[in-house]
Amino acid sequence: MTRVDILSIEAASGHKSAAEALRYALEARQPTWNVRVIDLGDVLQHQSRLLRLAFGFGMGFFNWCMRRERYFFFVTSVRFWILVTLLVTRLQACTFLLRRTSRFWSDGAPDVVISVTPMMHTIVYEAARCLNPKVHCITIPVDYCEMVPGYWYQPAIDQHYLLGSQQLVDDAIAGGVPESEWQRLSGMVIDVRFYGAEPIERGEFLRSLGLDPALPTGVISFGGQGTVNVLRCARAIGDAKIPTNLICLCGRNEGLLKTLQSLDSPFPIAALRFDPEPPVTILRTADYLIGKPGVMTLTEALITDTPLIFIESQGLSTVQGANEQWVLEQETGVMADSPESVPGSVRQVLEDDQIHARIQDAQHRGVFDALAAIEAIVSENTLRQDVPRPLGLLPRPPKTLAE
Repeated sequence: MTRVDILSIEAASGHKSAAEALRYALEARQPTWNVRVIDLGDVLQHQSRLLRLAFGFGMGFFNWCMRRERYFFFVTSVRFWILVTLLVTRLQACTFLLRRTSRFWSDGAPDVVISVTPMMHTIVYEAARCLNPKVHCITIPVDYCEMVPGYWYQPAIDQHYLLGSQQLVDDAIAGGVPESEWQRLSGMVIDVRFYGAEPIERGEFLRSLGLDPALPTGVISFGGQGTVNVLRCARAIGDAKIPTNLICLCGRNEGLLKTLQSLDSPFPIAALRFDPEPPVTILRTADYLIGKPGVMTLTEALITDTPLIFIESQGLSTVQGANEQWVLEQETGVMADSPESVPGSVRQVLEDDQIHARIQDAQHRGVFDALAAIEAIVSENTLRQDVPRPLGLLPRPPKTLAE
């Protein structure tokens, strides 16, 4: 049985959503494969206490910033973890860290590791190779561009890249990734269930949430952590007295959920807490989506034919700027410079007769491209017989050292 581990991270929600989407699709298409999603924090559990504390603090601080839409030291933190990754994977003195990391697979080494997580994924690749030198390593960026050198691309580490945008391809070439190690997808990876063609009883679904089927419906979602911008957008729309239902996805933010449930608004609001299942029915029912321009958000909106209203990035502009540019170039959504200006964007989207035609022209089947590429790389009949090209500075420790 082929063992496939998909590496994710508990930062924001896009990485986890992409990982779960791949798991669901691979399990359906390859029932003989053993597929699971693993968290980077769990993989690092055998590392030194200092590294684990630094990683845990970094994730907690980032999510704290996300909930408040205030980002401090973001680029500095990214550069720090890129440096940590380079040190661990390239210096002989850090080989013991890889052996420690490989203890995560005490029940057996994987045949395949797929990462939708940047920066530290190559540590996991090299640790897995301490146990299985022939393991396939596949990186699927969930951003439209390479934020800074080393964020997604580390050409010194043998891996396959599946790239969902032309900018990622250009960045791979500029970063020295061999052409044989990357493949262009038609778009980004999301859950295959968003492509479902089954009809939805819109009126019945809206009534089940206490909403009015006669009104247009908007969804406000700013990720799995839930952020203050959900509340700010809902208040702005209510103050503007736009006749619309609102479905507010509050993520794991219980305080936000309670505030929205008690919010005085002239039109119906449904506030929902975090649900691990993808919001397929919600988006296929919606007339517009309000959120941040994360890759998962804009791709889910695209595939469900839902116009996107996104708030211009502030602290995350270095990573989301390319996403914004893509939406504006394709004209599949509009940008608001603040939550308070969202009502004008809502009116613009609802009055645009051509926006759905543009969305349909931009639709793709990126997840199916990715599945086909993964199957071709890791087919049980063609599991690699060669050992990955050597890293150079880092000797491959014998298997016994990791046991």
